[in-house]
Amino acid sequence: MENKKFEITFAKIYPEFTKRLVKLADGLSPQEVKVCMCIKMSFSNTQIQEHLKISKNTLANLRSSVRHKFGIERSKSLTNAILCI
Repeated sequence: MENKKFEITFAKIYPEFTKRLVKLADGLSPQEVKVCMCIKMSFSNTQIQEHLKISKNTLANLRSSVRHKFGIERSKSLTNAILCI
């Protein structure tokens, strides 16, 4: 229920974000989209892990996968890319 509340609140604040996100990086998993939403809300990695109930390694893998699907080099900031969407 808490997750659903978060998604509804997020959609009210950033109504076009998910559409633009999927357009830019087709094939994102639901979990990857949630990570991007958390990044957009300026959550720290620890907050993302707690919110999504995932381990540090899982978050690192998800971030890496998102970075790959966006074509963002390791030297570039995923956070900055997400914040610009």
